[in-house]
Amino acid sequence: MKYLYLILTLLTFKISGAQTDSIIKQFDIRANTLNRNGMLVLSSWAGANIVGSALGYSLTKSNEEKDFYMMNASWGVINLGLALPSLLSKEKTSSSIYDLQKKQTKTEKIFLVNSLLDVVYITSGFYLKEYASHQTDLKKQERFTGFGNSIVIQGAGLMVFDMAMTILNNRNRKKHLDTFLKKASFNFSGNFLKIGYEFN
Repeated sequence: MKYLYLILTLLTFKISGAQTDSIIKQFDIRANTLNRNGMLVLSSWAGANIVGSALGYSLTKSNEEKDFYMMNASWGVINLGLALPSLLSKEKTSSSIYDLQKKQTKTEKIFLVNSLLDVVYITSGFYLKEYASHQTDLKKQERFTGFGNSIVIQGAGLMVFDMAMTILNNRNRKKHLDTFLKKASFNFSGNFLKIGYEFN
């Protein structure tokens, strides 16, 4: 009887382990695809800013617009520098549910913190525009207005991106990971560890 119980316990562990591995693998694929697509959007936005700003800079004669395009191109280079390593690196896989949850929480926090930073960028842009309006030197006025306009637009664009990525990652977790975790149960009593999963 003792051996039968041991065999059943090991079999339960094997089935639970295989199912858990499958859940981890499927969630990793979904999360990696979602975030990879996000980095493609960010790199496209960055590339459009670099190319569009180079064209705009070469075609305009306005100092304010030149400064605007110069700042836009700078943001494009920074955004490209952030997106490309993620696109070129090997996709990370999780070894356990714990690692999966840890990675997912970190991803959601990064995008949420970035959203808050975007508010700072937008505010800084408006501050530069206000600062420019108090300048008596026309060149300084044009420079700070151009920089301010660019930072407001870039901050707003990044805020839309970061908020969208926060929401999409959150939905993905709630739909595909939280539902699994709610059905799984782990109980320890005395010398026994009981693992259960509700199939329905």
